[in-house]
Amino acid sequence: MNGDSVFNVKEHLDYRKKRYHKADIENNLLLGLSTVEINPTELCNRVCSFCPRSDPDVYPNRKLNMSVDTASTLAEQLVDANFNGDIHITGYGEPTLNPDILKIILAFDEHFFTEMITNGDRLLSGRLKHNELTQHGLSSLIVDCYDGPEQTEKISKLLESFTGQKRIRNHYDTGESNLFELYNYNNRGGAIGQNKTLHRPCYMPTYKAFIDWNGDVGLCCNDWQRGQKPFGNINESSFSDIWMSKEFERVRKLLLQGRRYELPACKMCDTDGCKSGGDSAILWNKI
Repeated sequence: MNGDSVFNVKEHLDYRKKRYHKADIENNLLLGLSTVEINPTELCNRVCSFCPRSDPDVYPNRKLNMSVDTASTLAEQLVDANFNGDIHITGYGEPTLNPDILKIILAFDEHFFTEMITNGDRLLSGRLKHNELTQHGLSSLIVDCYDGPEQTEKISKLLESFTGQKRIRNHYDTGESNLFELYNYNNRGGAIGQNKTLHRPCYMPTYKAFIDWNGDVGLCCNDWQRGQKPFGNINESSFSDIWMSKEFERVRKLLLQGRRYELPACKMCDTDGCKSGGDSAILWNKI
């Protein structure tokens, strides 16, 4: 990834596919799984027009943070289950607002390729140094610039000496309605805008896991409204058992058959869901 390049959707998706194929998706303890995303905090310092947080009645800020113990528990369980895929530190808030974010990154350092997505505000303010991120084991950094070219230029200059992989995304928040198409965004499981029920498959829960701030294993990173009841909690059960559970299998089956309308979390979701993870979908279809 080149931090100085203009963001390109196709290039980004190709990168994601390359990372996907590095994972052992035939691992019987975590069938299909290539990526684990964690939600380190329910706080964000911004209110973007294309985010559910644009309406506090839909998604208010909450001071809820993932603990280092929960992150360490997840890391240990993934190691025990022979997971060799990627960790994404992003979720529904601004990851750097978790006061223990460096310790959380460190929890995954030894065994996993770890990527974080941030708005970069704390990096620009100097409250967080990019070399601290790599020193604690961060492999890849994606910075979303929302304010315009000047901010992008500042971030580019700041990250010139960043030693990990990086990408700077020029997602300028102009407030215009075409930003969803322009930046390849979705409606966050129906949390933004009114949308009709869609009948099409989704592969995401066959290859990507979502761990909420409290250790709950959710359906996916698009279910901002938590329409799907958690499949379990890693502080109470092993992640492998949760990922391979009958209830998770039932939900995957419905999504692979394109029956989004039967799931509250999915019936209004407009995400494509099939841009990656095709091989994982095949494995789960066999079951």
